[in-house]
Amino acid sequence: MWKLSVGGLVGIILCFQYAYGQKLANKIANNLGVKYAVRTNFAVVGRVPQSVAILTLKNKGNTELPSSGYSIFFCHDNFLFPVSYQEELGKYESAPYGGSLLIDGYIFHFIHGCMYEMKAINAAIKPQESKNITLYFSPFSVSKHDAFRNWYIVDDASNYKVIPDTQNRDFVADFETPLNQLRRTDDLDSVPLEPQDRQNNTVPFNNTGTSNGVIPKPRVQTIVNAAANIDIKTPGVWKISTKHRALAAAKKYLASETNIKTDDVAPSNPKTIELNLKPASYFPTNEYGPFSDEAYELKINPNKIEINGASYNGVINGIHTLTSLQAWGKVSRQTIKDGPRFSERALKLDIASNFYKPSEIKRIIDLMAYYKLNRLYLQIWNNHGLRLDIGFGVAEIAGKRCHDREEQRCLFTQLGSKPDGTGKGNGYLTPSQFQNLLKYAAKRNIMIVPSINVGDDARAVVVGMHRAIQQNNEGISLFDPTEVADLRMSGRYPGKDSAINPCRPETLDFVRYMLGNFTDLYARAGIRFNRLHFGSDFNTEQMMTSKHCFPNPPRNATELQAARSHLTFIKAEFLKNIGDIFEGAKVDLSGTVDFFTGFPDNSHVSRMTVMDKSKRYPNISAYAINDDYMRFNPPATPNVPMEVYSQRAQLLKNNGYKVLVSPPHKTKFDTAYEPDPNAPGDYSVATRNVSLREAFSWAPNSRCCNLNLAPEQIANEVTKHGCLTDPLCEPFSEGISGFDGTLATIDSRKLPDIDTAIQLLSPRLMAFAERSWTEAKWEESFKGATPYQPPTGQRQPQLPPLTPPTPILDVDFAEQEKDYQRFRNIVGAREVVRLAFKRLPVFCSAPGARVVKEGAVSKLQSSCMYPNMLLFAKNDLGQYEALTTVPNKNVTIKCMYHLPKYRSLFDCQEQRFDANLDKTPYEHVSDHIQQRADAIRREQEAVRRQQQQAYLAQQALIARQQQALLQQQQAQLQAQQQAQQQGQQQGQQRRQGASTAQQGRGQVGQNRQAGVQRGAGLGGRAQQQRMTG
Repeated sequence: MWKLSVGGLVGIILCFQYAYGQKLANKIANNLGVKYAVRTNFAVVGRVPQSVAILTLKNKGNTELPSSGYSIFFCHDNFLFPVSYQEELGKYESAPYGGSLLIDGYIFHFIHGCMYEMKAINAAIKPQESKNITLYFSPFSVSKHDAFRNWYIVDDASNYKVIPDTQNRDFVADFETPLNQLRRTDDLDSVPLEPQDRQNNTVPFNNTGTSNGVIPKPRVQTIVNAAANIDIKTPGVWKISTKHRALAAAKKYLASETNIKTDDVAPSNPKTIELNLKPASYFPTNEYGPFSDEAYELKINPNKIEINGASYNGVINGIHTLTSLQAWGKVSRQTIKDGPRFSERALKLDIASNFYKPSEIKRIIDLMAYYKLNRLYLQIWNNHGLRLDIGFGVAEIAGKRCHDREEQRCLFTQLGSKPDGTGKGNGYLTPSQFQNLLKYAAKRNIMIVPSINVGDDARAVVVGMHRAIQQNNEGISLFDPTEVADLRMSGRYPGKDSAINPCRPETLDFVRYMLGNFTDLYARAGIRFNRLHFGSDFNTEQMMTSKHCFPNPPRNATELQAARSHLTFIKAEFLKNIGDIFEGAKVDLSGTVDFFTGFPDNSHVSRMTVMDKSKRYPNISAYAINDDYMRFNPPATPNVPMEVYSQRAQLLKNNGYKVLVSPPHKTKFDTAYEPDPNAPGDYSVATRNVSLREAFSWAPNSRCCNLNLAPEQIANEVTKHGCLTDPLCEPFSEGISGFDGTLATIDSRKLPDIDTAIQLLSPRLMAFAERSWTEAKWEESFKGATPYQPPTGQRQPQLPPLTPPTPILDVDFAEQEKDYQRFRNIVGAREVVRLAFKRLPVFCSAPGARVVKEGAVSKLQSSCMYPNMLLFAKNDLGQYEALTTVPNKNVTIKCMYHLPKYRSLFDCQEQRFDANLDKTPYEHVSDHIQQRADAIRREQEAVRRQQQQAYLAQQALIARQQQALLQQQQAQLQAQQQAQQQGQQQGQQRRQGASTAQQGRGQVGQNRQAGVQRGAGLGGRAQQQRMTG
């Protein structure tokens, strides 16, 4: 008879529960079909623009799927149900379900980042039946890669299983209409290209003059004898030697790259490659550029090749030019004198979002080195992971992602990572691996700059450190558990553990610790640690609610405004403190432009306010990465100038910072080459994709250019070439002629596979290297545009112009196109083959093709991204055959190398070709946009005509009024003049009358006087007579 203890009974029950749980999780995962289809990006919900997707769940099994007892976990890049989410509370507003939404039998719960839970409570699905669930989200989705893989089931027994349907992206429906292909109605940049579109834009290859071409283009390349074909590739012909011990590693490196053997210190082989160190004075700046430490001279003669440099780094640059030329097999006798335009030519590689192994990182270092890039910014941590062992056991937790809601063993899974903690997204560098990378990069003239986030986007190290303190009782606390529970979302992580607070003293302790940690790691590799980059800014919401920043946190609008005005002061104090720490360690400081500028407030501080370098870190170099070429701040009043954030580069440079420029629409290489919904990569509101031409065609040293599409508010201040007008373009201070370098980026968030990342880098990284190393002649024509002014004789200041003013910019497109074709020919004729042999896959687009009529005959025209390729079509057996004539049906086409033995080196994209297509979607949308633009232009012209008519009518009315007034004034003046004349006449008459009367009176008086005198005379004579008598 069986005897069973209580413990044994419990164990059996648990085993049954485990077996049932495993059966339930497996049953649901294996029988649940998942389909995800974006329907439109132009829906409106509650007056809020949103996108709509349909999630279809199908029971593929023969038994009913349970209504409850399990949850579906998945990563969704776009935020679900944003109208219902309460950002201040960190949850959905549907209170009865604890901040979740009940939809079609599932409770939707937002966890953090991209992760959601669908908990089944009434979700039974009968066999072979489906359930459609409508998902509203924001912002738009135009790529299959927005839906991450590896959705998984977790049952109530905490067992999990990945849904097989979601292990690849076949569960995501194609994006086939403008409703789900476009980000906005006029989004021509997002329309997928047809073969006809590529063919319309193609330029035939011309290999003339490319047999000795080098990327990046040297400053001076003098061909001594073009006919002298010097064989530098055949094994056993040449040997490498040097008499300088400092170049021993360079000699070994050249041998490994060329398969040429090394010789003793004294060359004994008749054909010798000599590596030499020369004094800096050997490389005058007028020939080699301003940076003699990286300048080199390469002399190729029939029996001797010399590589001369002022330093090890200069010799390495010369080696990379020689290895590039070696790919031609035979080259001409020549001399190259070369040096870089910028001292900083950088790539920022994100290994935090998805981890790349050391061997994979080395492949990217090799790619950088071949094209003379010399700085690798390595993102060590962000919200998604920590990728370096920094001590305290932090990386053991933060370097792994799995299904652990409490995050005791790992970070909660993100970005399509598997729930069991295996596969992509997991791993970190040990100290020895990191040191090995440092030495590997230094040997190739590349300095690794670690990039850390102290502020926002730092959740991995914050959580990992917190768990290490809890479990091991050691570490540095990076957040205060007693502070506000939830913040406004930063990177979709609303918890207080997603950012590091600059006001806490522990933050400075952590900075000191990391400086010491990196100093020790570099020292053990025999390399001096001299720069640390800060890759994020601070979370202002965290600062505003922190008792460490404000002992009495603000409680009303007035206090909030006062506190916001104090944030920049807090940041300035923090920068002063870390400046002291960095100066003490003799380490240079690096950061984003946001890191070195103020927080906007309602007073005098804005994002254009620069932290004064001379007051905070005067004795070290401070490097600023300017990657903001889209945002602007329109003026609040007409008297306030517009703030164009790209101009912060000049402000920082004028303040003593070293500035690296990084316009995303030219240098963001985790985007696709074309607007293809099936292509891997990311995108943004501003940048859908970056073509090879765009990566080549920009002017890094231009103060005023390299802007993205201009917002409507400043459209009249920006040319179609992305250049500001001079009044908005911040000038350099006296003595400053340009920036200090360039930086390209690749974010691994949607790139878990290293081969995909390398394809996205190559060949665009070559174009970036070309702009970073060589200043082309046509770049001088990209400068600040002068505002539109009509001809002097036509100026009517008060009259609005009939057409909008257009800034004037005279760009030398002919020279730019010539330069681009030279570059493209070299890339296609040599570099793609060279890299393919070195296991560095190169992107190859789908072909261009179209049917043209020549009389009554239809002919097929086609093109490939690279020369030496032919067009092939897939037959009914799935095999590719050369295609030279017009196909009689729709076929799948792709480009393949003309030599069969090399075809396995390239994997070009394929595409369906409809030879009878009259107009492509791109042309339709382009026509629609043009029609819309014409309509808007006509409306604007009509408005301007109305304005002109109104203006002219107003001017006519004013003229009539002025004429009437003038006539009235003239009449009044005439009346006054007449009255005055009449008055004058009357006065004259009166005066004349008075004069006449006076004359009359005078005559009477005279007569009277004369009478008197006569009387007196008679009387006198009479008296005289009387007296006489």
